[in-house]
Amino acid sequence: MNVGIVGYGNLGKALESILICKNNVNLIKIFSRRDNLKSPYKTSFDKLENVSKYVGKIDTLILCVGSYSDLEKIGTLVIKNFNTIDSFDTHSKLKDYILNLNDVAKENKKIALSAFGWDPGVMSLIRVLFDSISDNVDCNCFWGSGVSQGHSDALRRVKGVENAIQYTVPISEVLNQCKRKPNIRPSSFEKHKRICYVSVKSKSDVNKIKNEIISMPNYFKGYKTEVNFVDEIEIKNRQKKLRHKGYIIKNFNILNKYKTKMELILKMDSNPHFTAEIMIMGLNIINKLYCENKFGAYSILDVPISYFSNESRETLLTKKL
Repeated sequence: MNVGIVGYGNLGKALESILICKNNVNLIKIFSRRDNLKSPYKTSFDKLENVSKYVGKIDTLILCVGSYSDLEKIGTLVIKNFNTIDSFDTHSKLKDYILNLNDVAKENKKIALSAFGWDPGVMSLIRVLFDSISDNVDCNCFWGSGVSQGHSDALRRVKGVENAIQYTVPISEVLNQCKRKPNIRPSSFEKHKRICYVSVKSKSDVNKIKNEIISMPNYFKGYKTEVNFVDEIEIKNRQKKLRHKGYIIKNFNILNKYKTKMELILKMDSNPHFTAEIMIMGLNIINKLYCENKFGAYSILDVPISYFSNESRETLLTKKL
């Protein structure tokens, strides 16, 4: 498959470093709005505005731009000419975004895989599985402690912010309570706090910037949010480590007497590299859907799990069951 990357931040760079090691993928081009970019792997660049020139040369674009303001616009534009994979992570907007993509993808006989990250994404699959077992009790999800790429990108979009990084941190008391006791259902706002480190262009703007951050819907509004103003050097030092974690816990009793607990724990040294591996998995899915003329937009929940693998159904039945 001939592939292009749109965006060259942490996720785009992680994708490039993995794709160049894949024998069955040709990385044709990286597209960006920025000038004078250089790749340590000698991959060539072009401006995003020129992407239509690669129709017929690139099969699938992997979209690595931020969900806060870019992905909805770019995703619905490029799906007209290319299959796409993205890791859209604004949960409240996902349904509308995928429905919009679906109409354009079907009309142009393309396939869009959206929200193919670890959450939303892999953890979404496990949530559905866990919640479907004894479906009168829901599971609990926790994120962190770790660097959220989407929230960090949202911080950098605030006017006056020079650079920023955001950590999602579980409230340990609530996490432990969910592990110990059945049927506990705290809200996401009760389960997490958000710690922001921000460098600014002018210190006179800090109060305005702080107020804009803590009131930002879908990202910080309603959460216990701590905003720390630091210099650019500290931000860059923090950006060298992009670890993250995720937990899904379902603690319940069957017939009010049989104790049962299910857990998923994710720990990653590099959030962008783990997300990149999941997006690359989507290439197998696109191949299978395309061969069956199943055009449209899909979330990770819409795809049969056997499509994730590049192995045949016969091999999966023999080795994986």
